[in-house]
Amino acid sequence: MKGENNIMANRISGLSSGIDYDTIIKQMMDARRIPMEKVQQQKQLLQWKRDDYRTLNNKILDFKNAAFDMTLQTGYLSKKVTSSNESIVTVTGTANANEGQYKFTVDKLASAGSLSTGKLSEGKLAQVSTLGELTDAAWTGETGFTIGGEKGTSTISIKATDTLEQFAAAVNSKSSVTGVKVTYDKKLDTMFFVSTATGDASNISLSMQDQKINDFLNLSGSTTSQGQVFEGDKAFTSSLSVINSELTGTKQFKMTVNGDEKTFDITNKTTIGQLINNINKEIGTASGATAYLSSEGKLAFNDPNKALDASGFSDDSSNALLTSLGLTSSTSVPKDFYSVKTTNGNDAEVTFNGVSGKYSSNTVAIGGMNFTLKKASPFEEVTVGVTQDVDAVYDTIKKFVDKYNELIEAVNTGIGQKRDRDYPPLTDAQKEDMTEKEIEKWETAAKAGTLANDPLLSNGLQSLRRALSDSLSGLPLGQLKSLSDIGISNTNISGSTISGSYDDKGKLYIDETKLKAALAEKPDEVMALFTTDAATSSGDGIATRLYDQASILFKQITEKAGTSTALENNYAMGKESLRYDEQIAAMTLRLENLEKRYYSQFTAMETYLDKMNSQSAWLSQQFST
Repeated sequence: MKGENNIMANRISGLSSGIDYDTIIKQMMDARRIPMEKVQQQKQLLQWKRDDYRTLNNKILDFKNAAFDMTLQTGYLSKKVTSSNESIVTVTGTANANEGQYKFTVDKLASAGSLSTGKLSEGKLAQVSTLGELTDAAWTGETGFTIGGEKGTSTISIKATDTLEQFAAAVNSKSSVTGVKVTYDKKLDTMFFVSTATGDASNISLSMQDQKINDFLNLSGSTTSQGQVFEGDKAFTSSLSVINSELTGTKQFKMTVNGDEKTFDITNKTTIGQLINNINKEIGTASGATAYLSSEGKLAFNDPNKALDASGFSDDSSNALLTSLGLTSSTSVPKDFYSVKTTNGNDAEVTFNGVSGKYSSNTVAIGGMNFTLKKASPFEEVTVGVTQDVDAVYDTIKKFVDKYNELIEAVNTGIGQKRDRDYPPLTDAQKEDMTEKEIEKWETAAKAGTLANDPLLSNGLQSLRRALSDSLSGLPLGQLKSLSDIGISNTNISGSTISGSYDDKGKLYIDETKLKAALAEKPDEVMALFTTDAATSSGDGIATRLYDQASILFKQITEKAGTSTALENNYAMGKESLRYDEQIAAMTLRLENLEKRYYSQFTAMETYLDKMNSQSAWLSQQFST
């Protein structure tokens, strides 16, 4: 901009000579810019070619990944599994399932532990809305309610002002800790507790500190026992409160449960909620005890079975932790607990080829097959058949062949498209005189043929073709050794129809009948034909070879054209583009200096003419007097 300002300051109007200097200089500069515009056009062609390389390289990468998948044996081991009675059991197969027929019986389904309350409102539901109103005696305040399940135990506080829906939500909020959920159905006026797991290990146990809650839930089989409750004397704001932010290192809180000492690590970042969760996970359902925050935010323990030792709280930091937890002088308070326990869930029981087994869920894995149990039918034997899934493997191979054909078509199109030199990249000046549609049409023609007869692509394509056509060496006599042996080749004859010719430039065709026959009769040989990884390339399987060749070609193009995120000085065409930039910058500077010189020269001439005109006017004035 500074150079342009100097030029403008030195320009003259041409009033003395009557000459349009700007037009003359522009025409002279247009001629001088032609060499720079050619360099700019060369750079544009380079960028178009680079972009075409990258587009093609993305296709090569997709094919490379597909070839890798084809080197994995799992793609050739698909099994088709059938059940003679899917109302009893459905089954799917994995690659590890062996072909054959099997006998399967569902003797018993797995079930979850479950518990249903009695009618809760006894006709009061229309008149009441809270738990306190539903109890026979007017109940106020709050009480503890402990849920135990397969995962552990947890205690929630039940308030007289809670609704049935709030009670259910509170129970469910602890399901990740307990493994128990509850649903309240208003129409049935019943709560349904259920374990989130199935099998013998699933269970539900409920205990409460208030007989009114036990009576309200109308739970059958409840028992009464005298346990104990511990409560600290320090109130925490919430479960997110840090126990002691001034601790250094890791300290240990200890408690005795059923005579065994349990240890819990605490740092200056441990919250009271985290400690409670760790305690409940550790002491489990066996003790029946559970830690929780009381309504006043104090650390408390429900202990219906007296599993905790009143003098069993300690730490390794001179009671600093006990003080932080409010447990330095904790004592147990006797408390009556009302509890009800359900029977556990049941394991599934099945018989597979005469051998019985028990499983915790209704999804059973045996012999590389996955069975989903639908109905117990101990006296009905289901026949399970496992066969090679020819159609699935055929589809896998066909998709791979299609992807190969797409790739070579793209490469052939690139190297076969002719370059029309009558359509060079447009200059900025040329674009100014054209419409957007004309520019688009021109550039479409100008971009064509950037990869015409490209040796890198031509050689890469030849390598892919050789990888397909060369037979495998080192295989036993009579084994499948080439794609043509399984019906894949550049030509396909089906009756009087012939597919494939020289004009297809290497496109593959599949004889479906021949390929499916090979998959049915010689599945292992078909798999070896694609997946073998030998010491030499001549012994490699087709997919292994194609993966190697695609990897080489992808690397070569990346080194030449880079990727969209690569720095220009890290690949060949990028470095060439930088050299063009340097040329353009140098030529731009020379043109700016030349334009300055032209204006200086014309300015001098205009100044001289102005002086001559002044002298001529003076002389004319002298002669006229």
